[in-house]
Amino acid sequence: MYQKIESKEFLKYGYILEGDYSDIVNFLLEKSPMPEKNNLYVRDDINMRNLPSVSKIKEEVFGLVDIETGYCNGYNSKLNCLEYHASFEVDVAATDLVLLLAALDDVHEGVIDSKDVKAFYVKKGTCVVLNPFTFHFSPCKLSDDGFKCAIILPNGTNRDLSITPKDKKLWKENKWLYAHKESNQASLGAYIGIKGENTEVKY
Repeated sequence: MYQKIESKEFLKYGYILEGDYSDIVNFLLEKSPMPEKNNLYVRDDINMRNLPSVSKIKEEVFGLVDIETGYCNGYNSKLNCLEYHASFEVDVAATDLVLLLAALDDVHEGVIDSKDVKAFYVKKGTCVVLNPFTFHFSPCKLSDDGFKCAIILPNGTNRDLSITPKDKKLWKENKWLYAHKESNQASLGAYIGIKGENTEVKY
């Protein structure tokens, strides 16, 4: 089953930023669209920038560095890929959801075994700060209605690359990607870096 985000086990991957994030939650629930299927990722929504709790996150987590304020909404329930950034990532859950996480020391000979990936339950309204180099990917739904989650990162993260990198794992700016062979990203040429079952979150 899922581990609690409040557990000491989660400290390997990140921490909870205490506070009231109802402005972000309400924005996502009321003003961000759901796709008809799969996921919708918006890297930066300028309408989120002036929310009070976004300003709090920008100062307390990113030290006032320029940030992008986006979201991921959808119906994902599988692992598919793992990515990391060389920076913090902040996720604010606008619905209950599950995060699938791994750490750098789970990489062996360039590959992560999916059995080493941990599932953490995140309650609606929780602000999760993922440490730099923590492996993660899309949140997973816990109901047929899908999930909504704010994604806040240093500005430029996840933009398309302007050059072809030497490291095949560098998929987009500040985004290193490990794909499962069953994922869509693998079919597009992403580095195959996950072995084992393509973990599915069930509810």
